[in-house]
Amino acid sequence: MPLRLKIAVVIIVAVFSPYLLGLFIPLNLMLSALIAMIATAIAIVFVFWFLKPLDNLIKSAKIFTEGNFNARMDIKTNDEFENVAQSFNLMADKLSKTFQSIEHGQMLAITERDKLNQILASVIDGIIALDFNKNVVFINKVTEELTGYNLSEVYGRSIGQLIHVYSDSEEILSKSYCQQGFNQSARLIGKAGKQTKVNLMSAQADRSSQTPISYILILHDLSREEELEQMKLDFVSMASHELKTPLTSIVGYLSVFLNENRNLPPDNLMLLNKAFTASQQLQTLIANLLNVNKIEKEQLSVSPEPIDYLPIISKALDDLRNQANQKNIVLTMAPLTNSLPKVFADPVRLGEVVTNLLSNAINYTNTGGKVEVSLKISSSEVTTTVSDTGVGIPKEAIPHLFSKFFRVSNKLQPASKGTGLGLYIAKSIIEKQHGKIWVESEVGKGSQFSFTLPVVTQNASMLNGNKFTSYAIQSGTLNY
Repeated sequence: MPLRLKIAVVIIVAVFSPYLLGLFIPLNLMLSALIAMIATAIAIVFVFWFLKPLDNLIKSAKIFTEGNFNARMDIKTNDEFENVAQSFNLMADKLSKTFQSIEHGQMLAITERDKLNQILASVIDGIIALDFNKNVVFINKVTEELTGYNLSEVYGRSIGQLIHVYSDSEEILSKSYCQQGFNQSARLIGKAGKQTKVNLMSAQADRSSQTPISYILILHDLSREEELEQMKLDFVSMASHELKTPLTSIVGYLSVFLNENRNLPPDNLMLLNKAFTASQQLQTLIANLLNVNKIEKEQLSVSPEPIDYLPIISKALDDLRNQANQKNIVLTMAPLTNSLPKVFADPVRLGEVVTNLLSNAINYTNTGGKVEVSLKISSSEVTTTVSDTGVGIPKEAIPHLFSKFFRVSNKLQPASKGTGLGLYIAKSIIEKQHGKIWVESEVGKGSQFSFTLPVVTQNASMLNGNKFTSYAIQSGTLNY
C-alpha cells in the first residue's frame, strides 16, 4: 500500500473513532475527549512506524557520502520508501562503477606518468616544455642541473625571465628560439648567473593534442664535449711537438747525406730517397696536425700584406711540375687578360693553399690528364680556380669536403689519398683572409676548386691593412 494512503487511513480512523464508538456506546464529553486523545496517540505511533525506513534511508545516504560506495539500502515496505531505496541502490551501483573506472584511469595515468618521468630522467639532454604563452610547465632533472632552477621555481613563469641565451655577445630572445626547427649552439645563463655552453633545439608540439604544451626546448650540454675536445687537442699538440724535433733532425741529416753522397750505388740511393720522401711526408702530416690544433684553438694567424700574387702561383707550379710529369699530366696556367693587381694575403699561407689544391688535382687526375690554374679579376677581389680533368667528386661528398679528416672515395678511384686535413686547413686560411672557397665537380668530368682574395686598392689599403693586422694579433702567432 502506498505510504500516502497508509497515513491517510490512520488520520481518518483517529479523527472519526470517537463518533464511531458513540454509535454503539453512550459517551459524555470527557469520555469522547479521552478516546480522541488515545486515537491520536495511536495514529502518531503508526505514522512514526510508517516513517521509520526514512531513518535507514538517511543513514545509508550519509555513509555513501562519506566515501563508502558499497553502502546499500534494504527496505521492504512495498511503498515509496522501497522505491526510493531501489533507486538509491541503482544510483550507488552506477556511481561505484564510475568511481572504479576513474580510479583505474588514475592508476593508469600515474603509471604512465612514472614511466615518462623515468624516461625523462634517463635522457642526457635538458627538456623544457612551454605552454602557448611561453610559460614553463615542465623541466627534467638535467635542465635543473643546467639552469640551477627546480620545477617549483619555474612552473608557470615565462621562459624569457628565467634563462638568457647568448650567441657570442648578442642575446637570442625567446621569440627567436621558440620556433620550429631552431638549432644553434649558445651560452646559457640560468639562476644566479650560472653559465653553460649548450646546443639549443626547439620543436613544436602537436597542436591536435589536448595538452597545453606549445613548444619543447632541448638543451644539449656541450661543456663536457668541449673538455674532451680540449684534451684531444692538447694531446695532439703535445705529440706533434714532441715528434717534430727529432723528425726535423732526420730530414736534415738525410738531406745533407744525399747532397754529399750522389755517387752511391743506385739501389742504395733509391732507398735513401724513399726514406727522405717518407720523412718529408711525415713532416707535412705533423705540420698539418699542428695547423689543425691552432685552428681549433683559434690561434692560427695570418700576416696579410699587399703582395704580388703571380710569383706565388709560379713557384707552386714549378714545385709540382715534376710530380705532374711523372703522370704525364699537363700543368699550366691560363693566360691573363688583364694586369694582376696586388692582393691582401699572407704569402706563406697563400702558397700552402695553392700548393695543396694543385697537389690534390694532380693526385686525383689520371695519367694523361690536365690541371690548369686560372684567375678572374674584379674591382674588389681575385678569384683563383684550379681545374682538373680527374675522377671528380660524388655529389653527396661535396658538403663534407672541407671538413676535418674527410676523404673522398668513389668507384673510379676508391683509394683515397692524404689525411683529409689539407682542404680543412685551406678553408681556414682563406676565410681568415676574408675570402671564400668552394668546389664544383662532377664524377668522371673533373673538379674546379675556387677561392677569392681581396684586392689592394689605394683608398682601402690602409683600412684593410689595419683590419688584417688586428685580426692576426688577436689570433696569436703560429710557431713550429
